[in-house]
Amino acid sequence: MKHLIRILSLVLALSLALGCTSALASEEAKEDIRVITYFAGSDAWAPTWKEVIAEYMEAHPNINIIDESVPTAGTSDVFRPKMNADIAAKTPADCALYFNGSDAQPLFDSGLYVIWDDVFEQDPEWKEIFYPAAIEAGKTDGKISNLPYIGSFEGLIYNQAIFDEYNLEYPTTWENIITACKVLSEQSDYIPLSNSLLRVTALFDCILLAQVGPEKHRTFLDDSWADAINDVAELYAAGAFPKDAATLSLADVRAMFAEGRAAMEFDGSWVLPGVENNPNMRMIQPPVIPGGTGEEGAIIAEFASGWYMSKAAYERSSATLDFVKFMCSPESMVRFIEVGGYPAIKIAAKEATQPVHVSAAEMMAAATVNETPLNQMMNREVYNKLSGDIVLVCEGERTAEDLLQEARELLAELE
Repeated sequence: MKHLIRILSLVLALSLALGCTSALASEEAKEDIRVITYFAGSDAWAPTWKEVIAEYMEAHPNINIIDESVPTAGTSDVFRPKMNADIAAKTPADCALYFNGSDAQPLFDSGLYVIWDDVFEQDPEWKEIFYPAAIEAGKTDGKISNLPYIGSFEGLIYNQAIFDEYNLEYPTTWENIITACKVLSEQSDYIPLSNSLLRVTALFDCILLAQVGPEKHRTFLDDSWADAINDVAELYAAGAFPKDAATLSLADVRAMFAEGRAAMEFDGSWVLPGVENNPNMRMIQPPVIPGGTGEEGAIIAEFASGWYMSKAAYERSSATLDFVKFMCSPESMVRFIEVGGYPAIKIAAKEATQPVHVSAAEMMAAATVNETPLNQMMNREVYNKLSGDIVLVCEGERTAEDLLQEARELLAELE
């Protein structure tokens, strides 16, 4: 009898052990997580992204991150078409770092993605790590459709050494900018303003805000916008732009500036890593333009993208949510911020030491109004039409008023 009891005990212990092993195997079940971001190609954060997801998979051997990231810069934007195709097919990636603003609406309307308000109800402490302003940027129709991640800002970057070489006043006024363009275009081999007229992006956004101010910046296609378009034409007439500015890509003009071949550039925080080793670089708020309604302290700054999570992934397991929480942790966030931008969550970032970063931080600290870029607010087709045809005004083939009217007509057709 004792032997029988012993055997039964061993059988029971073995069964329990097998049960525990089975439970552990279940907990560590292999799972694929499809992720799409714009951290691809020449994007400044792409190398960090690759490192971080590789480390995540090493620490979580049961998780396989399927990285579907694609470029979104300039004319190489395959990111939006891919997202739209996945939505149409109802096959969204498990999570995505995608744009908010007007780009968020199709994702929100599809019903395929989690509303983060619901997740925060279950985990209110997690919500506390995000800055309130960042959370607001991730709302669509009053609900949190995405979790903003890396913030960006735009301004005027300039090379002090070139201004000093030609005894020019720094570009802190519009008059100084025009004077520098004329002098450098006539007396030097430097490009005064290294911006493209093919992709005006930060150039037009900064000049528009400096000309019309925040309220009219949000009043799409207002009559006052003609003045800002004419400001770009004034720069063109002053010899500001590089040769073939109408066909040069953003990558081309940024390279010219980073190489020290140009004096100024209207651009964003994402280009600062490329010029940070030059101690002569500075970033400032574009000066308000005389005669306009621009405001001191008004800058282009926002959280333009955030994390989305599909309902299917959320309902399948906790793996995708765990991955998003990892990406939004201070440990992960600080690695991305070291490359560029500013964080949506509360972290102890390193103090900026390079002069261009110091000046950018001073600009942000002095800002009183943060305005969202136009291409995140306006109808994309109308924005592309308007911004792409500004060069025609520069070349005298259209008037600014004509351009605005054509954009209004296109918007009416689309609506």
